[in-house]
Amino acid sequence: MPILALFMLLNAIGFYCMYFTSLVGVKFPFVLVVNLMLFILSFLSLIRLQKMDITKPNQMVQSVMMGTLVKMMVFAIAALIYSKQQKAPVGMTTLLISMGIYLVYTYLEIQWTLKKQ
Repeated sequence: MPILALFMLLNAIGFYCMYFTSLVGVKFPFVLVVNLMLFILSFLSLIRLQKMDITKPNQMVQSVMMGTLVKMMVFAIAALIYSKQQKAPVGMTTLLISMGIYLVYTYLEIQWTLKKQ
């Protein structure tokens, strides 16, 4: 599964950078938690996609839109919780890395949907 390979690759890169490099301004634990959350949400989306009927294209579009909406709501809630607990800001570099990871997972989800048809 490409999603599992992506998850393991990003975790390996994150742990390597956290312990063996000193990149200023990047909070790798935050990036690793984002990666874990995206992996779980994408895996649940994959399960939902496999149970769908491919003869109904409207259902396929609704599934992708619902998956995107669920991801956004989960991350909005997580951001509120994180901002209430942490006193230090996350940083622009960390947020850009997290957004890039989000885009990769979303791209994979759209590719699964297109292959399903």
